Amino acid sequence: MLHGMMAVDWQPGINFDKLRRERLEKANSALHKYGIGAAIVYSWDSKRYLSSVWNHPYSRHVPWAPVLLIRDAGFPYVWVGKGLDDFQVARDCPWLEGRIIPEKHGLARANHMMPDEYSDEVWTANAQQIKNLVKEHGVENEPVSLDWAGPNLMNALQKEGLQVVDGNTWMIEARMVKTEEEVALMQMGAICNEAGYSALVEHVRPGMRENDVQGIMAKAIHQAGAEYIEGWVINAGPRTSPRCFNWSDRVIRPGEMLVAEACHCTFCGYKVCYDRSFVVGAKPTRIQRELYAVATDMHQKVIDFLRPGITTHDVARLKPTPEPCFKNLQDIINFRTGWKNHLGGMGIAWFEAPYIDLEEPAIVLEKNMCFSYHILFWVEGGEGVGLENTYRITDTGCENLCLWPFEELQAIGM
Repeated sequence: MLHGMMAVDWQPGINFDKLRRERLEKANSALHKYGIGAAIVYSWDSKRYLSSVWNHPYSRHVPWAPVLLIRDAGFPYVWVGKGLDDFQVARDCPWLEGRIIPEKHGLARANHMMPDEYSDEVWTANAQQIKNLVKEHGVENEPVSLDWAGPNLMNALQKEGLQVVDGNTWMIEARMVKTEEEVALMQMGAICNEAGYSALVEHVRPGMRENDVQGIMAKAIHQAGAEYIEGWVINAGPRTSPRCFNWSDRVIRPGEMLVAEACHCTFCGYKVCYDRSFVVGAKPTRIQRELYAVATDMHQKVIDFLRPGITTHDVARLKPTPEPCFKNLQDIINFRTGWKNHLGGMGIAWFEAPYIDLEEPAIVLEKNMCFSYHILFWVEGGEGVGLENTYRITDTGCENLCLWPFEELQAIGM
């Protein structure tokens, strides 16, 4: 990747028009494959994937203001809040000209409290509006998919004679193989994360609290251009055994392990999984080095087998376990270790397709499928490590998108 995050006239960078149109092409191909005429999409990440609209990120948690993608009919129709963000979306998204629908209720969000009679009236009007749009484009006799919402809209659509089907499978499949533009945006998400690790290494010292570390990283990550961070892991000392998906005001003491993850810091909707572990204020002990070596060995095994042409079932069988990685087996056994690892699809959401599970259908790995691999390894009653990278399938193997060094345990705050 030769270019930066800013667009310049002297070098090609991210072609966002190409990104939008390629995503739309993949979505339409998936709709054709599954025999779906139109799709009502509430998932915040999927709405952005189809429309490139940035508005109301808190609607990630509430089914509200969907988009309606009609197969082969161009960009989707987008419901926006009347008098709230209709002007902003029209100003910022000229590719959606003629597709913006200002609504008071935005297809009545699922948690909206209304009297029963009024509620029925609103949902019926919503369903009729959708039926008129699909009829206008000639797909009223084909299934309409719905990804997630309350039962009110589904009931209203069925009363209008529309067949409602699952709206998750086709979307997940459309997003499974990334375009070159999408991979570049994932790399930029990693770059933002690396700015956070750089600030952590420069500023973290014994005597700071875990939430001090979080603040240091968050400032650097957002200054680098990240849009948001979905969650945090900042654990030190005994809170790394095993690590917790949170942070606290516990003080970090000299010689303690520190596990840090800004969970899925996001750039233009794309993210990577990215964990690193450090020792703060002292040189690593023997057991800390041994634990860390197990984690790096397991990552190397994943790097060695991830390649195009194998299946997700092959990956599930090849996913490493700690036992073959031990360098001093008896020492590790004596310390009563625990471990956990997972490997799953990555892109605009964590743990999306392709799924690594023997109970799921086998999928052949292709170039530009992306996976995150996460290993946690700890001593019961002691400390532990966490390491996570995101890997892209290449023509012959895989590429690590997370370039902060992880081969050796790094001591900071000395």
